[in-house]
Amino acid sequence: MIELPKPFLDNMQKLLKDDYKNFLSSLYKPEQKAIFVNNNKISTADFLSVVDFGLEKIPYEPAGFYIDNAKYGRHPLHHAGAFYIQEPSAMFTVNATTFAGDEFVLDMCAAPGGKSIQIANKVKNGLVVSNEIVLSRAKVLYSNIERMGLKNVVITCDSPQNVANAYANCFDVVLVDAPCSGEGMFRRGQEVVDSWNFNLPTLCAKRQLDILNEADKALKQGGKLIYSTCTYEYVENEGVIQNFLKSHNYKLINIDYPFARGIDLPQAVRLYPHQTKGEGQFVCVMQKLDQNNLFSQGALKLSSSKTADAFLKQTMSNPPINYIYKDNIYYIKQPSAIKKGVNYLSVGVNLGRVEKDRFLPDHYLFSSFGNQFFNQLNLELNDPRVKKYLLGEQIDSPIKDGFGVVKVCSCPLGGFKIAAGEFKNYYPKGLRNLKN
Repeated sequence: MIELPKPFLDNMQKLLKDDYKNFLSSLYKPEQKAIFVNNNKISTADFLSVVDFGLEKIPYEPAGFYIDNAKYGRHPLHHAGAFYIQEPSAMFTVNATTFAGDEFVLDMCAAPGGKSIQIANKVKNGLVVSNEIVLSRAKVLYSNIERMGLKNVVITCDSPQNVANAYANCFDVVLVDAPCSGEGMFRRGQEVVDSWNFNLPTLCAKRQLDILNEADKALKQGGKLIYSTCTYEYVENEGVIQNFLKSHNYKLINIDYPFARGIDLPQAVRLYPHQTKGEGQFVCVMQKLDQNNLFSQGALKLSSSKTADAFLKQTMSNPPINYIYKDNIYYIKQPSAIKKGVNYLSVGVNLGRVEKDRFLPDHYLFSSFGNQFFNQLNLELNDPRVKKYLLGEQIDSPIKDGFGVVKVCSCPLGGFKIAAGEFKNYYPKGLRNLKN
């Protein structure tokens, strides 16, 4: 059983009053697991027709479902990017506002990527810039975006200041899911509790306000700023918003959902684990009413690769346009959105690289454009070849020689090459199910 710090308990008792006992009791219950169906790979209806574990609908996310506490990270449909395992309360943040479908969106603190994946599914005609300042976390973000096969996500690994300066007055929506003291995650375990201390909320609030100030620079006039945390601390939630509004011209947008309202900020909401099936969350949405006197940086000039172009045309129908960025070849949904002076981990779909006049395809190509390959091996969920493929083994296939894609339940899983009838497994070694 977790041991909770007394200052935290005293603060929550003052905050919740008669509801405190119910809240405290909820912290000793198991956390609720959930998944988000990636409609970029599979429709929710098709997913429900093939999935082999129990689901319960989440009321505020059309593609979200509560699941049991079993581990599904090795499930074939997880490998195929058909779903993303995500904390259910965290799914509400993106649903606190509406999207037209073509917005240019910045996720300022994006790792591990759940909210970026949600947004990318909602703005299929738009573009998402997902930023994470810590390289190790940015690599996790990249891996999740790659598995989802998303074509409309750019990943930056840079400071909020650099991103804001490069994209001044550019974005229709900016999400700041701010680093916080993490009180809303306490029932995940003692390690989370032990990382908390009495001074942490005040230190976090200063950083959160700094990030919001940078987010304001990147947001265009009339755009929406979404702010969220996974803490209950007033100083990090309503306090940060009120301090931000003292020096910025924004209108608070009411979140129309029957959660607890924000303290002194009724347009915002608070999610508590004793009132909803999820962890603690604070969400506030604001609309920007003026414009900064700032200018965005120019776009990079990018050329294409004839070698990559020849490979794509030979192996695929309707092949993607390719662009060279550093040592790799990419599909970039909006080349004009790639700015100078920004540290990019990915400028779009990594199609592969050219070595000695040969094109070597990347896993992201198979994950994202698998449905366009001429050679496709579509397997059912219970086909034993799915397990063998995920172990990195050869599998029997009637497919002709050349490159192709393995699919499970019509979702692109990964690549292969057949030469002289021999199957070469292109599923990345680092992703393989190494245990039977």
